[in-house]
Amino acid sequence: MDKKKIEQIANTYGWHDQCQVAIEECSELIQAICKHRRRFSHWSLSNMFDCPERDHIIEEIADVEIMLSQLKYLLNADEKVELKIEKKLDRQIQRIKEDGYELD
Repeated sequence: MDKKKIEQIANTYGWHDQCQVAIEECSELIQAICKHRRRFSHWSLSNMFDCPERDHIIEEIADVEIMLSQLKYLLNADEKVELKIEKKLDRQIQRIKEDGYELD
């Protein structure tokens, strides 16, 4: 992702406006996922590909990731977010192991 573009957009609109846009984009991603689940209530991975609902989810993921990048920049929190992500990933891996799942 182009860091300079993220910063230019975030600086132009500022925290208040971009918080609202982030909320809206997260909501649109939730709606896209729900529509996909309604269409493929008992889906397998092979059913997920090549459908408009999948394309819509991909578009909304991109929008959310852009907004999250702007929020991290505006909060000056890139490193803190990365540390939190690593801790949460490690915790979930531990839970998976405790539940008896085998990992690669």
